[in-house]
Amino acid sequence: MTAIDQEPIPEFEGYQAVKRVRSGPVADLYEALQRPLGRRVLIKALSASILPSSPFAATLEREARLLAELDHPSILHLYDFVRTGSRMWLVLEHVDGFTLEEVISRSVRLPPAAACAIALEVARGLEHAHGHRIVHRDLQPRNVLVSARGQVKLIGFAVAVDERLPTAPELLDRSAALGGPAYMSPEQILGEPADPRSDIFSLGVLLYEALTGQGPFTGPDDRTTTQRIRHDAPAPIGRAARGIPASLERVVIHCLEKLPSHRFQSAAEVSAALRRVLEEVGARHVHETIHEALLGAKIVGGTEARVEDAPVSLVAKPGRSLTTATLGLVVAAAVAVGGGAAIEYGASDYTPAARPGQATRLELVPARAGYLRVLADPWAHVVVDGQRVETTPFAHPIPLTAGTHHVRLEHPNAATERRTIRVAAGETVTLDVTMAIPASAIPSAPPPPPPSASASAEPPSP
Repeated sequence: MTAIDQEPIPEFEGYQAVKRVRSGPVADLYEALQRPLGRRVLIKALSASILPSSPFAATLEREARLLAELDHPSILHLYDFVRTGSRMWLVLEHVDGFTLEEVISRSVRLPPAAACAIALEVARGLEHAHGHRIVHRDLQPRNVLVSARGQVKLIGFAVAVDERLPTAPELLDRSAALGGPAYMSPEQILGEPADPRSDIFSLGVLLYEALTGQGPFTGPDDRTTTQRIRHDAPAPIGRAARGIPASLERVVIHCLEKLPSHRFQSAAEVSAALRRVLEEVGARHVHETIHEALLGAKIVGGTEARVEDAPVSLVAKPGRSLTTATLGLVVAAAVAVGGGAAIEYGASDYTPAARPGQATRLELVPARAGYLRVLADPWAHVVVDGQRVETTPFAHPIPLTAGTHHVRLEHPNAATERRTIRVAAGETVTLDVTMAIPASAIPSAPPPPPPSASASAEPPSP
């Protein structure tokens, strides 16, 4: 029995911690059950020896704030963030599967279609994060989870950066720090600021390794590796693996260009290129392709339930109006109303974000909802849990599920204002915020409200 096994497992209100998965100098990871639903979750908790007021807690809180911005099937979901006077923890989605690092080590190399499918799901997650101006900075196989059913989740946002923030977080927890130079871009090695194209380089390294079982620049030591990343071209994939489509090799090489301006310029471009490769090799189902590779490598048995997903979409479907964030609220509402029925959301397609300025009502909340009223001077777009829902001034409060929500107020001439609120059923929370607009800024009028806004009635009395 290890020292970790001998340590008592702490209690978390509303959750039953089952076992400690990992222990670090700043944060510990636990597998837990959510009461009374019995849902399996992960709890990433600040070490008992560190107070939330300590600067060492900044990394964990920052990770929670960044994850709260994101809501995508290819990114591990944040369910809750709890901070008390003496404790702090994140409640995260539990994935029954393996890291991509484990998958590669057990299969040596992945079939081209499966490697391409995994990279596509990662690219989709990056596309969503970059759309929220978040750069991951630590993309590598150990930060990609692959479920037994073929779903892919991007994790490891502890050192991610938000382009709107002036400085990167201090790397306080070495368990979450950048994992050596092997997956870093040339500009990161030189100490330059990372941007979305840096993540694209790291994705190219990850895909190269998944196809060949070895990194494109890995040397006997870190110094050699960094020199190869900066100056050497990667060895041709065909030397290490056979049967790789030329179109897929071109995608990898394009990701691995030394200069950011020579790479794919966005994760959306990478996603489109990978979808074309999957179409070329005849892979119709993303998750099924990955699941079959896991079966072939004997990483999973044949008893795992196969995921039911739609064929790979080669173009975005503009006709779908229900955003991912809204769908998340639908799931939450169904659980609340249905008395804890198990619902899973694992679509392989992504949903386009709402068009700028488009007001999208949060739908299907429980009858006993809470409400948010926003007063902003002079005006602001209101973004709740990553979804733009209103533009002030508006007459009716926004209905929300009871619990914690993250609110952003955005104005083109002012810094974004962020608030975290906790809403109880039947309660109306009011935010009264003055947007800090410089005196020299040109006044900007709010967009006109949708035609139905003036006819909207107050919500029924709770």
